[in-house]
Amino acid sequence: MRVNPFAMLAAVAADWPRLGPLLAPGAQPELRALLTDVRTALRTPAPDARDHEGPGHGAADRAVRAVLDALPAGEAARLRGDGGQGRFVGTSPSAVHQGFDAMDLCMLVIDGNPMVGPLLGPVRERLLRAPASSPHGTGPVDPRLIVLSRENGERQIPAFQFEAGTMPWEIVLEVAGVLHADRDPWGAADWWLSANAWTGTAPAGLLGQGRDPEILGAARTLTVAGGEW
Repeated sequence: MRVNPFAMLAAVAADWPRLGPLLAPGAQPELRALLTDVRTALRTPAPDARDHEGPGHGAADRAVRAVLDALPAGEAARLRGDGGQGRFVGTSPSAVHQGFDAMDLCMLVIDGNPMVGPLLGPVRERLLRAPASSPHGTGPVDPRLIVLSRENGERQIPAFQFEAGTMPWEIVLEVAGVLHADRDPWGAADWWLSANAWTGTAPAGLLGQGRDPEILGAARTLTVAGGEW
């Protein structure tokens, strides 16, 4: 019975918080490179003599073998056994396991993007629909600015952060430190773009209205009562 490698990768994504730390030391760079091949193949399918069942299958097969080789024997056997029971059959690159797919694993491993799966994936897509621009040039972006990454790895900067052109609002940069936007850009973006009980509306909608102290106070309430954001 032919196992669908995309379904196997989806299963790894669904259990990544547990499986990731179990990978053999040094396995992550190789897995990152292989999953980059998977994502590239799915984005821009090109003929590959090793892909007998469709675009990306050869790359997905290689990524699955790398994961199985890097896991402890018992965990690898469990994944193989699941496939042997017919849970991961088929050929579809969009195969889903517990609401996760192979692209979710690409985001987790390549981008360090935790916003995947049936619960966080829709939040990611909602935040990515907000007006945004691409980072200018190839240099580093101010770490105080929120930068989000799409499913294909492309980065975008939410537009609400800028007063004019590429000049950010000072309050945005100040709140970034409170919300630890460098460590949790998705949480920070969600705070700015979601309704807020303290301000009565999404904080991003208050920028430029002379309500900066209120915005800062609302952000600080997250840390005063409950520790870090």
